[in-house]
Amino acid sequence: MGRMSFLPSTLRGRFALVGILAALYIVATTVYIRLYPHSTFRPQPEGLQEIPDSDLPTSTTKNSSSPNSPSRVLLVTSWFPVPNPPFTDEEYNQWLPNFFGSNRNDIYIYTTPEFEERFRSLRGNHNLTLTINTRFASPFDIPPLKGKEDAYRRNMKKDRAKSKKSIDLYANRNAKPFLLYDAVSRLEQLGKKYDFAFWSDAGSFREKHPYTEWPSLTRLNEVWDAGDKLSDVSKDDLVFIPASRGPHTSMIFWTEAMGPIDNGISIGSSFGGTPRALDWFTRAYYAYHDHYLSFDVFIGKSQALINSLLFLYPKRFITVWANEPDGSGQSPESSAMGQCGKNRRFYYEFWLAGPTERKKMQEKWVKEASAWNWWGWWKTRDTTPCKVTRVLPIETVLKSKLGVDWKPPAKVVEIPDTTGWDL
Repeated sequence: MGRMSFLPSTLRGRFALVGILAALYIVATTVYIRLYPHSTFRPQPEGLQEIPDSDLPTSTTKNSSSPNSPSRVLLVTSWFPVPNPPFTDEEYNQWLPNFFGSNRNDIYIYTTPEFEERFRSLRGNHNLTLTINTRFASPFDIPPLKGKEDAYRRNMKKDRAKSKKSIDLYANRNAKPFLLYDAVSRLEQLGKKYDFAFWSDAGSFREKHPYTEWPSLTRLNEVWDAGDKLSDVSKDDLVFIPASRGPHTSMIFWTEAMGPIDNGISIGSSFGGTPRALDWFTRAYYAYHDHYLSFDVFIGKSQALINSLLFLYPKRFITVWANEPDGSGQSPESSAMGQCGKNRRFYYEFWLAGPTERKKMQEKWVKEASAWNWWGWWKTRDTTPCKVTRVLPIETVLKSKLGVDWKPPAKVVEIPDTTGWDL
């Protein structure tokens, strides 16, 4: 038998051929494994603890869940344009359908007349309820902020990043508690009462999801029952705010007089509770807003003002903390939580969903993590389903950094018994 002419004639050439064939084998094997997995997805129960499963220009589109099964959770948001918006139109065009498109809970939005049709079309014609309130031309028209433009302009000088901000952006942030309270109050006057109401920034759902009942009423009842066992106050007085990270250890010296806490503790894109809890939260928020504004203390970040309330009234707040430290005091690596999407800031969205929809989201994230990538295909992929961590009192988050003996600072600002607004 003659020599095989297609083989390289030199030893170096033959080694190169072997290397090429080995690389092709690795690539082909990896593609096969990605396309034809030999094991099915199974959520893993081990890991972090899981809880058992008049003058109102308003229009309501009943595109609602059946009148025989009315929604018991209200979701409130707003859309007022600002100069130098933090995100582009292209980004919002991707995110907004994820918020409005499929949620069977009632949605209530404050905006201006020119945006009414946009949001009606985003809600679609799926037998879903959307209430559009165009009463306010801007957040400065709401009672707590009315006539405060000049004070905000003076306050803007205190912002370290004022070149990229505007007083309209500050007003948008600080309008959230009132708008949530106002929506609940107005619908209650019409005979529509809710077990829970939540604020959610309209652009906070950054990726496609399977949630059709968010937040899930069943899940909320589980969370509040767990919070009730951990708290010294009634569960009807508990406000939920997601936590980002614990405070800096220097905050052990913080007092009410020092002003809002510009430290990434809370996540201000969503918060909620029972109507009674939100009534207190609204009164407390604007009592401190007006107090600090009267001294020209910077109040342009609602998150910072919320952080102050967490320090002053920790027993009134419950939370979820995706970055909760382990027993050694170290925050978990991303892999410790499993595949939980690209941005852990929005972990609370997954956490507040019902068990069936959480499982679908786990499957989606694992599938995405397992997908073929031309660059990095040789790296090991973590395909652990996203874990569901526990309910925490906000006091636990604070004491994790400030010490178990930490106590809330003394309070001077008085919270009024009523809002005093003519709604």
